[in-house]
Amino acid sequence: MFAVVALLAASLVPPPGPVTVEVVSVGGSGCPKGSTTVAMSQDNEAFTVTYSDFLVQGNGKEAKKSCTIALKLNHAQGYTYGIAATDYRGFAHLTDGARGVVRNSYHFPGFPTRNRMHTYQSPMSDNWQVTDRPDGVAHGPCKDRKPLTIEAELKVTGKGNTSFMTMDSTDSAVSTTFRLSWKKCAE
Repeated sequence: MFAVVALLAASLVPPPGPVTVEVVSVGGSGCPKGSTTVAMSQDNEAFTVTYSDFLVQGNGKEAKKSCTIALKLNHAQGYTYGIAATDYRGFAHLTDGARGVVRNSYHFPGFPTRNRMHTYQSPMSDNWQVTDRPDGVAHGPCKDRKPLTIEAELKVTGKGNTSFMTMDSTDSAVSTTFRLSWKKCAE
């Protein structure tokens, strides 16, 4: 039993050396050019995406904005990663029967897409936070490294003329954190 636990723990350790994150592409109405940054944590166990202009205003009808980012993690050979958990944060001001929806997904090309959706009802004028943990971690390919594509969407529906949702902050303190699960590839 101890050997199995030690083997599992060893496979979750980040690869040796530095891990960097490279932004391959950014697009969408929720992340205009220059409004999104991506950074790797010092312990190589997570990366964060910070939005500075991700806001959707309801104006009495359905409105939505999204942001799609393709990333490449550069790391030592012999390892791959998957998303173990994702923390999303923002602010919602929902009035007059309005509803806010946060949807997120991520995938490696050729692998299944992981989707999550959370709904908030009016009346609400507060910060929101959600942590998504997939049922199982989908690790990327070992030999042919492919970019990870992540998409976030905010939607406001209903009659609330002043209703809005954000996934941003004036001080860049609001970000999405992707916690990684590392796996040593079979040789």
